[in-house]
Amino acid sequence: MKTQKKSRAAIKRDSILEAAIRAFRDVGYECTSMDRIAELAGASKRTVYNHFGSKEALFEAVVARLFEAAAALKNVEWDPERPLEAQLADFARAKTMIAEDDASRCLARVVLGVFIRQPELINEVLVRSTENENALVIWLEKADAAGRLSVPNPELAASMFWAMASGALFWPQLLKGPLDPEERSLIMGEVVETFLARYRSASA
Repeated sequence: MKTQKKSRAAIKRDSILEAAIRAFRDVGYECTSMDRIAELAGASKRTVYNHFGSKEALFEAVVARLFEAAAALKNVEWDPERPLEAQLADFARAKTMIAEDDASRCLARVVLGVFIRQPELINEVLVRSTENENALVIWLEKADAAGRLSVPNPELAASMFWAMASGALFWPQLLKGPLDPEERSLIMGEVVETFLARYRSASA
């Protein structure tokens, strides 16, 4: 019985989160009310507050889910049998996928606007997501250990890779809309090749 109740609670929490995502995406953070979220979730306002004590807390949960989805896409495992270009392209593709999806792009724009006006709402989530986003660092360490790359500072190298991918792929698509697939592929290739020109091992 206890497990069943927890399961129902988890389902209800997810439905509230999905309703909040729709509301924030459609009308923005400021114009979204807890009443509207409750209506979309098919729940009472009291139930919404039982799961999330405030609109701020609910927004933080929505942002956390967005960042978790983005981080999950970047979990590329080191594979010594695959070309470096293909594996790094997977990382670059993960960085840009949220900006390519219409619904995720709209939500990301809302998050960006709130972050500019009220950074305290998502600072904690942002710090936590940054701390957990180390898949590329681990990948670089393994590529270095295998002698395929020469990366004396994996954290710095990962930051540089994400900066290039963000500047060339993520931000243009977030602000202007998806790139033409051929153009996106060309840019992705340039990001990867530029990175490898710096870090590819001379003995590889």
